[in-house]
Amino acid sequence: MARTRAPDYEQHRDRILVEAVQAFARIGYPSASMSRLARACGVSKATLYHYFSSKDALLFEALDRYTRSLGARLEAVRARRLAPRDELAAIVRTLMDQYRSSHAYHAALLNDVKFLAQHEREMIRAQERVVVDAVAHSIERAFPLTVTAANRTVVTMALLGMVNFTFAWLDPDGPVSHDQFAEAAIELWTRGLEAGRLGSLRSLSGPPPGRAPRAAPGDAPDAASGDAPDAAPGEAPGRLPGAASGAVRTTTETERKRDEQAVRIEG
Repeated sequence: MARTRAPDYEQHRDRILVEAVQAFARIGYPSASMSRLARACGVSKATLYHYFSSKDALLFEALDRYTRSLGARLEAVRARRLAPRDELAAIVRTLMDQYRSSHAYHAALLNDVKFLAQHEREMIRAQERVVVDAVAHSIERAFPLTVTAANRTVVTMALLGMVNFTFAWLDPDGPVSHDQFAEAAIELWTRGLEAGRLGSLRSLSGPPPGRAPRAAPGDAPDAASGDAPDAAPGEAPGRLPGAASGAVRTTTETERKRDEQAVRIEG
């Protein structure tokens, strides 16, 4: 006969998940044994195993919930069918509101997704693509004369980079709030794209000098690094800036490792 769950089972499970993600950010996923996680969560090891079968299961559920939440919130904004520029502003505000309380989740997405099994990594990446695509669509809709198939990826990832890396430096208790930063980002971005209508953004029609051409369709990504292939013009890359080991693809292993080190935060 199946064991009956306590009425507060899901509440306890949710609390343990939050505490475990904070522990991952604090001590690092490789060092976070189930014993250490149990202590961090204030439960016994047996209790922790009652709710989660492994630390891998904890990590996957945390990142799955987080990326699904981001995607769902942006889809809700788009469903409101706001005027194009109002929609883009609402998306920026929504992201910043989410990031206000998601430092540990964002750190786990940056540092620890590589520890997941391949099929789980692909699920997380698919959910990141939902977020990236929502932002890209909104930008293109808001600035159709500035944002083209040739520069859509650059513009999208630049905006996401601006807001996503706030998890690493913007102090919730500092002089600038997340709401204030959102308004500053909206103003900077709106004015910048307006000014760029006849400026340098229109010239982004191909890879910069010296860059190797993109892999042909059907070529496999670099399995060792976990990088996705470059996006074609008009396509947004599949990873969020601040949530990938290399938001910009590097050409050598040395460069890739350098970029990983540059964005890594201490757990």
